[in-house]
Amino acid sequence: MKWRIPLRVPLSRQVQAKILELWEITGSGKYLFPSFRSPLRPMSENTINAALRALGHAQHEMTAHGFRSMADSLLNETGLFNPDAIERQLAH
Repeated sequence: MKWRIPLRVPLSRQVQAKILELWEITGSGKYLFPSFRSPLRPMSENTINAALRALGHAQHEMTAHGFRSMADSLLNETGLFNPDAIERQLAH
């Protein structure tokens, strides 16, 4: 993480159920989205960028990191959430 402080986020029952479903597909290793090359490493951001290119998005249109920026903007624009809470949830 950016701040080198562990982020603890409570997960709803629904999210916990989805994680269990995902583990049935990817295995019950350390990462929910493991690397294709090694289950000991997380999936690369480049994997998501390659998928976006395969879906027809140009590099100047969308990137993996763009999802974080988009969520930050949209959540802050609603005015429904504390900006500090948004930043902590999207910390990386």
